[in-house]
Amino acid sequence: MKTKNLETILKHANDAEKNQIILNIQDCKLFDHLHSLLESKHLDKAEVILESQIPRTYAYQIFQGSKQAGRDKILQLAFAMKLDLEETNRLLTIANHPLLYAKKQRDAILIFSISNRYSLMETNELLYEFHQELLGSFN
Repeated sequence: MKTKNLETILKHANDAEKNQIILNIQDCKLFDHLHSLLESKHLDKAEVILESQIPRTYAYQIFQGSKQAGRDKILQLAFAMKLDLEETNRLLTIANHPLLYAKKQRDAILIFSISNRYSLMETNELLYEFHQELLGSFN
C-alpha cells in the first residue's frame, strides 16, 4: 500500500479500526528494500556495490542487514542504483536517516546531482567544487 493511502486511512480511522490497521503494519527493513530495488530495477548487487565505492565486505553486510549504514553510505548506494529523488528519500527514511533538505548546501548539491542523473564521481566533483565533504572515502 502506498504511504499516502495508509496516511489517509489512519487519519479517518476510528478507535475500533486503528488496532486492526496498526497490527497489520510491519516495519520495512533496509535490506529487504535494497533487495526489492535490485529486483525491480534489474540491477546486479556486485555492480551496485562496485559503483557505490563502498568497501565490498561492508556493503555486503549492509545488504545482509548485519551493518547499520550511515547516511552517506545510503546515499552512495542510491547513486549506484541511479535512484531518483523520491526513491532516495524513501531509502533514507527506511534507513532512519534525515531526508535531503534543499536549504542545506551539501544536500542541495546532492538534490541537484540526483535530479540531473549525475554519477557518484560527478557528484563528488561538484561537492569538492563547493568545499563540501565527499561521499565515500578516497584514501
